[in-house]
Amino acid sequence: MSEAERGEAAFWATFLRNRNVDAGTAADGAVAVAGGYALCVAGTMLTYAVGAGSTRPLRADDLEVVEGFYAVRGLPARFELELATLRRDEDLFRSRGYVDEPVELEVFAGPVSAAARDERVTVRKTTDRGGFCDLLVRAAAEQIHDVGVLHRSAQLNAAAAGTMVIASLDGEDVGVGALGVTGDTAVLFSGAVLPAYRRRGVHTALVAARLNLAAGLGVATAMLKTVAGSPAAQSAARFGMVKAGERRRVAREG
Repeated sequence: MSEAERGEAAFWATFLRNRNVDAGTAADGAVAVAGGYALCVAGTMLTYAVGAGSTRPLRADDLEVVEGFYAVRGLPARFELELATLRRDEDLFRSRGYVDEPVELEVFAGPVSAAARDERVTVRKTTDRGGFCDLLVRAAAEQIHDVGVLHRSAQLNAAAAGTMVIASLDGEDVGVGALGVTGDTAVLFSGAVLPAYRRRGVHTALVAARLNLAAGLGVATAMLKTVAGSPAAQSAARFGMVKAGERRRVAREG
């Protein structure tokens, strides 16, 4: 589970370090901490540390680094942790005023191989970031109510994606997905389907298409993170991906 955790953290840290810096992105950044990274893109949902504590138990000085990183950006310190890591280091977090956020996540991982396609759903690559973002915002609007954060997060995901895909059903564009690569791992993210078209095989088709693209790139392993119990978990399982970890988020009060 730590391998997938570190791979995801490295993917975002690499993107942020290679990103052009201007007035709008000057506060963005990543700082290494105990096998992971504290990540920040102001005004988006990417404002938490991932993978921290995956190589060793966390110490007070680790938390001080993360807390300082977010403090200069006017944000509370937040961590996304493997459940086992949180349990191991819970006393340290509680002693520093961290509380649980109501987020339960699951990570699925598995070997990349060619996946069968559903002929009912057409999935194509796109370079149209605007169209991708618009569809992603519409698909996620019922879950993320801050429209500004949602728009900026969609733009971030489109910029970070090595490949963007759009799914069509009955001639309508109804879903999106993104694919990034870090090392020998394909990161599948931003999978979303318009509410009216869910439970019709669209998300499964999006996963299959991205796995096929990853296979074409020669990548060995794929990972996907999703809310616990979501349909994305079922899609991942259909292609041999297994649950590799559970995650929780904590934030420092005050």
